[in-house]
Amino acid sequence: MRQETTAVPTGAELWLNSGALLAGAIIARLSRASAILICARLLRPERFGEVVAALAAYEMLRVIGEAGLDTRLIRHIAREPTQTRKLTATTISLKIKIYTFLIASGLAVAILRIGSADWHLFASIAIGTFGIAVTGSAQAVVTARLDAKALLPYQAASGAAFLVMVGAAAAVARTSLATALAIGLADLAGGVIQSGYLRRIGALSRLTLTSPASDRAALSESWPVGGVTAVATAYGRLGIGALALAAGATAVAQYGVAYRVVEVFLLASSAVAGAAYAATARVEAAGSDGASRLLLESILKRTVLPVTVLAVTVAGAAGALRVFLGPNYSVAVATTRVLAFALPPMFLNGLLTAHLYGQGRYRTVFRIALINLLVNLGLLAALLPSGGPPAVALAVVTTECANTFLQGRAAQLPLSSLPYQVAALSLLASLILFLGAIHGG
Repeated sequence: MRQETTAVPTGAELWLNSGALLAGAIIARLSRASAILICARLLRPERFGEVVAALAAYEMLRVIGEAGLDTRLIRHIAREPTQTRKLTATTISLKIKIYTFLIASGLAVAILRIGSADWHLFASIAIGTFGIAVTGSAQAVVTARLDAKALLPYQAASGAAFLVMVGAAAAVARTSLATALAIGLADLAGGVIQSGYLRRIGALSRLTLTSPASDRAALSESWPVGGVTAVATAYGRLGIGALALAAGATAVAQYGVAYRVVEVFLLASSAVAGAAYAATARVEAAGSDGASRLLLESILKRTVLPVTVLAVTVAGAAGALRVFLGPNYSVAVATTRVLAFALPPMFLNGLLTAHLYGQGRYRTVFRIALINLLVNLGLLAALLPSGGPPAVALAVVTTECANTFLQGRAAQLPLSSLPYQVAALSLLASLILFLGAIHGG
């Protein structure tokens, strides 16, 4: 078993762990995105739109139930690695309690208000939250331990299971209900698979029944982070709900394809930000003044250009969607081109958030997230009536650029720094592409 340490990590350790986190995220997200795109290919657009809407509700459920507890787990294990077993078991137990309550409440509301077909979809896909409770904490453990490479075989097995199960359901049954059920069961299977890693390192011999007092203590610490994630997820899914109301399931399907494609390329951001957060926690525990700011500046210098090139590449290659999915998804091509330029500010925002978290400024990030939600709501109200799915994409890009400005100011970055320049260029590019899309380009 690897030796536990709270020593300040070297640059090599940080980048190696970031690489392993990135590899794991690629496996997970690529298998997921591939399965969803197969569903888009095999299901009728209106049926796929129903799956996309169910996924939006499912992901919101996942975020609310996680409640910032995995971020708390990273911090505590990074500072106190000898407590890994206790912290992991109690975190998973608390998340399962929360998910159970949320699912029961959601089903009660769905049955009473929105009809049997919809609650069947919700119930089918919600099964997966119990698997996600385990996989999220497994990811947190390896992030904190700077040991992400050890989880890779388990992530590969989970990804393969998801791709096979969901793809087979879409190919055989070709219904939204069967696809939703397959997604839920595949996520549950992923939790079983990745629990093998936790058991191997002795972090999960059995789940611990937590007391109400310990639950309250954990949630009182984690809620600002959970609030940030919930608000950010709500604003990210707000466009899907608005599209469903304004234009129907087919429009949701167009945006859903674009979102899933672009989401794959956010992997590097989550990997680097996650490793930086774990490193920041160790730096803080060691009392290294100013080290988190130097870490932020170093990462920004190394990553701004590659992520900008990535956005241009994704926008340029979006036409391939028409070849893969057929002419029914031509709007998804234009939407992907606009949404691709959310990648640079999203990447920057992940790093800035990790920096502010490292300073203990959770409430600052939460206030900024609330502002982002309001900005996105206003943009959707102004743009959606005449812009369709590309308007939702432009609203996301604009909100992310505003987020970069707000977090950059909170981090006291000078106005001449790279994040502001990259955000401005991303906004300009997305606006040009949006105007081209709505005027027949």
